[in-house]
Amino acid sequence: MVALNAENDFLNYADTQLVPTLDGILIERHRPMAFAIPYHHHASIELNYLDGCDMEYSFSGTSVVRRSGSLTLFWGASPHGVTRVDGDGEIINIYVSFSQILRWGLPEPFLNSLIAGDVMSATAQPDTDPSQFRRWTEEIRSGDSTWRQLVLGEVEMRVRRFALEGWETVKPGYGRVKSVIGAGGAMQHIEEMLRFIADRYCDPISVTDVADSVGLSPSYAMTLFRRVVGVPIKEHITRIRLSHAQMLLSNSDDKILSIAMDSGFGSLSSFYEAFQSHLDTTPSAFRRNARR
Repeated sequence: MVALNAENDFLNYADTQLVPTLDGILIERHRPMAFAIPYHHHASIELNYLDGCDMEYSFSGTSVVRRSGSLTLFWGASPHGVTRVDGDGEIINIYVSFSQILRWGLPEPFLNSLIAGDVMSATAQPDTDPSQFRRWTEEIRSGDSTWRQLVLGEVEMRVRRFALEGWETVKPGYGRVKSVIGAGGAMQHIEEMLRFIADRYCDPISVTDVADSVGLSPSYAMTLFRRVVGVPIKEHITRIRLSHAQMLLSNSDDKILSIAMDSGFGSLSSFYEAFQSHLDTTPSAFRRNARR
């Protein structure tokens, strides 16, 4: 873990595992910086507030511009990173564990959009946001558990307001998911499987590997995953691999065969088949359009 203890510190996303602590939250504040290889991914839910600067994200090669004062929420499993920064302001990143988000009882449409991979922007920008987000970064540093719980509760209320006041989808994810409401204790297994996939999707992992990672039988793991996330485990792995491949196609000159292998596809034919069925185009056509 890389901790930021000064306002001028920079976080190199490529070398950092963004995993919230056991109480479900991690907060960082720094001046954003565009990196030559900006992409990273993680299994946490990410809430970003821009304070005094504009920024361009890239989500698997798709540009998303955010302005000062904007509040953005997304699930970090898709490769993403900063490609341009305008201004000398700061960004405040709040990472919340998947299981913590589910405990908050958020509105079902909001929660399902988040888990489907949508990048969501708050439509309202309260005047209290700048001071509140800065205060959280200071209070969380004390290390006192009581203060951490207080900050976590206030972050929960801010996300609830985000959901109730409305949001705009600035980048859609892959389709829709089934309701995760009422999943109960099974969500611990779901979160662990999602984290396992997010950490290893470039490797030749199988459904059995995912099930073994949480100590479940493959049949039960598949049933549970599909009931909660809405797609089979194998399908979810394919979607995450395609996101990684889109990022490489947009931002590297690597050969398509190399990109297919680096993204976890076992063959060029399976890569083309997945690209065509999910994105209705070919890797080479996607690369041309992205570069254009």
